[in-house]
Amino acid sequence: MSSQEHELFGNLFSPHNRRDFMKRAGAVGLSGTALTAFLEACGNSGGSGSSSSTTTPNLAGPIDMQTLMSHAKQEGELQAIGIPPDWADYADILAGYTNNFSVPVSYKVEQNFSSAQELVVFKNSKSHAHGDIGDVGFKFGPVAIQQGLVTPYKHAHWDDIDPSLKDADGNWCTEYYGAQALVINTDIVKNPPTSFADLLKNSYKNMVGIDGDPRQANDAFLAVYSAALANGGSLDNIQPGVDFFAKLKQKGNFTVARSSDANIAKGEVAIAIMWDYLGLGYRDGYKGKPNLQVVIPSDASIAGPYVSLVNKTAPHPYAARLWMEYIFSDEGQLFYLKGYAHPARYQKLAAANKVPAALAAKLPPASQYANVKFPSLSQLTTASGIVATNWGPQVLGT
Repeated sequence: MSSQEHELFGNLFSPHNRRDFMKRAGAVGLSGTALTAFLEACGNSGGSGSSSSTTTPNLAGPIDMQTLMSHAKQEGELQAIGIPPDWADYADILAGYTNNFSVPVSYKVEQNFSSAQELVVFKNSKSHAHGDIGDVGFKFGPVAIQQGLVTPYKHAHWDDIDPSLKDADGNWCTEYYGAQALVINTDIVKNPPTSFADLLKNSYKNMVGIDGDPRQANDAFLAVYSAALANGGSLDNIQPGVDFFAKLKQKGNFTVARSSDANIAKGEVAIAIMWDYLGLGYRDGYKGKPNLQVVIPSDASIAGPYVSLVNKTAPHPYAARLWMEYIFSDEGQLFYLKGYAHPARYQKLAAANKVPAALAAKLPPASQYANVKFPSLSQLTTASGIVATNWGPQVLGT
């Protein structure tokens, strides 16, 4: 991606006894499992009066795969938060992680959590360790740092990722991005819209939905942001997007039903404004029941990266880092592409001729993405504040 498009974890191991070690490590927020792993990794052996120690892995990364796999197997599982199988081909990624490393993944309970809900899980983990990794919208990466919820890890492919798409200290890193699209049930909608302007037509009563509450869900937030660009706003002014949805609701075209897989399949949301990769995945999965058409709005679309996080109090710290290595590996990145998401390492993979032509051909025409915009983190922060303040009173009437 061009520069214009991106306008988008010492001294702990000094000599001391086990009790002192536990006090020091606890003070820096390491979980019990991590402490055990550290102690095992640097455990003493030998006869009377002599000892030797092994090198302790640097948890800031990268850590060699053999070490990660060994410790992850001992930990016994990975707890994934906000990783739905029907999102960006996480089904294959979840299966691939377990098949490659023999580490089961617990994900079903929190699979559909929003970015904000994922951070709540990490926050609660401070008192009861739960949740190892998360996948959140771009603007939630800095929030996770500010709240002290994440720990840095630089995976083996760190240098492949554009600096604007990762935290310099390793606290978060973009795995993939998508663009906002119109996902249309053409069994219901006989004259499919091609733009945000079209959505105001009288023939779309109670048909248009977004993927949750834009104050919490990144996908929905960027739908509002895209609408702003299509209605006289800019990357520095999201208010026209709020105004657009207020008008859409006033006309009776906006439904508060979430544009979930189930709601789209049932026709409850006939026109969804959501990520292109979700719509394309649904289109293929439904196999014509119903028929879906996926279009990048001609008048505006926002691109939004999603970033990976490692919980600072992760109960399975090595399994978490093994996950990071896997999703940024060639195999993991190509699974994102299979799920129609744009992997962060795409340019590197393409340059090495590792992208199957048949896979690349399944994406929408490149011309549809010509005007897709990438907000900066500061712009996202400002815009999210406006939505947080105005969405309730101006759109929902609450």
